[in-house]
Amino acid sequence: MIRKAALALLVMVGAALAAHWTGRLHLLAGGLAALLLIALAAIVSVVQRRRTPDGLEGGLDDDTEAPATSALRDGLGGVALGYFGLALGALIYSYALPPFYPLLVGDCPTILPRLAIYEETESWAHAVALIDGRLASPLDRNCRAELAERKARYLIEWSKALPREQAEQKLVEAERWAHDNNLAQFRTIAALLREQLQPTSGPTLITPTPPPSPTPRRLPAGASAQVSGIDLAYFPPTAFVYLRVADAAGQAIAGLAPSDIRVSDDGQPVTGFSLSQFSQQPTPLHAALVIDSSGSMGGEPLAAAKAGARTFLGLLGPRDQVEIIGFSDKAQVLQTWTADRQLSGQALDLLAANGATALWDALWLAGGDLAGCPGRKAVVVLSDGGDNRSRHTQGEVIAQARRAGLSVFVIGLRSAEYDGPALQALVQAAGGCYSEASGPAQLEEYYRQVAGAIRSEYRLALTLPRQPNGGAHLLQLEIGGPQPIAVEQRYQDPQP
Repeated sequence: MIRKAALALLVMVGAALAAHWTGRLHLLAGGLAALLLIALAAIVSVVQRRRTPDGLEGGLDDDTEAPATSALRDGLGGVALGYFGLALGALIYSYALPPFYPLLVGDCPTILPRLAIYEETESWAHAVALIDGRLASPLDRNCRAELAERKARYLIEWSKALPREQAEQKLVEAERWAHDNNLAQFRTIAALLREQLQPTSGPTLITPTPPPSPTPRRLPAGASAQVSGIDLAYFPPTAFVYLRVADAAGQAIAGLAPSDIRVSDDGQPVTGFSLSQFSQQPTPLHAALVIDSSGSMGGEPLAAAKAGARTFLGLLGPRDQVEIIGFSDKAQVLQTWTADRQLSGQALDLLAANGATALWDALWLAGGDLAGCPGRKAVVVLSDGGDNRSRHTQGEVIAQARRAGLSVFVIGLRSAEYDGPALQALVQAAGGCYSEASGPAQLEEYYRQVAGAIRSEYRLALTLPRQPNGGAHLLQLEIGGPQPIAVEQRYQDPQP
């Protein structure tokens, strides 16, 4: 029986390779089936030996028949057992594993944030391609139903931006997809829209001349604008630009419309963009609070930093995620991502002043943790000294921040060791905001200003026609009119 089981395993492996059943779940199902076969072979062998008379301990595997006959019997039995194992594996794959898909292959939460971005920017082609790629792999039943419905809706929305013939093809695809997935409502909508596309006899309609573009809004005297971040996580085709516009008193200017802003990328006008504010973003903020706890922060400075950080936490939305990082001789995560403000506050209590200043290591740690987060990403760092302990460099931190699409908001506390120019260069290169306090009493107000700056940001969703090439590019914005505020920001493409 052991020889038959070994041959059966070879048959299963050969058939799986021939059919390209090499996915993770196929291998898991095949492994479980093989274990069951091995267990079955062991049980049968034990039973055979117990039934064999004392003088015939070789049992059925003994040489009591011609070798050729025995080999033929074992071969046929092994092949049959192998195909039985394949059938068993198919049953495990189809019926035993699906209830565990959320644990084995993830669920919809991993894909929905990206689809929300594509919806906002009307990137229907990318949204449909993402769904098709995900549906090609095993999925939880509820997630599969959610994605099937979204694809039908996206196909219909996509058709609205296409010429008549292409729109009709897209609606036919939507009808077919809705029919195959029992989505009667979307099938009806697609059919009705397709009927409206059919040419009808009647008078010729004259398209009126479109009205002229609105005149850009005049901004108050002394107004300023600043690019606080560029996120290329969804490029191509979408690049997100975070913009803050303030009056002479530093108060945010609200109510800007897309017609108030003109955008160019490497000198080429960008017309396909949308404009929204922080409160309209589909995903929460991810903010890493990085706090200096070196020896020079002892006493009032660290107490004021903790109070300011708590003020910042209180100004966040209920879904916003926060991570707490403290640094002295080394950087350490005191609280991983959480929306629980009580846990974040308890992490602040762990800060104790001692040691040197590993500033760049702390920012490198924060950037790495933010890299995989969706939506708006920001580092809020407080320090009173220059770096004197890190393994990472300022250049590495800047490169990482650009790759992750995050912004750096610096709150500096003046001291004999403070290195303001280095932090100003970081903000200039990565995007963000720089502020410098002359004493601990100002820290809480600066934390409040950072929270307000993030919440009052505009987000431009730019659709760039080019492909990433890994090179450096220049983004230029003009805000308001007739004498607009000009803003420039250089950024690095992700590698193609």
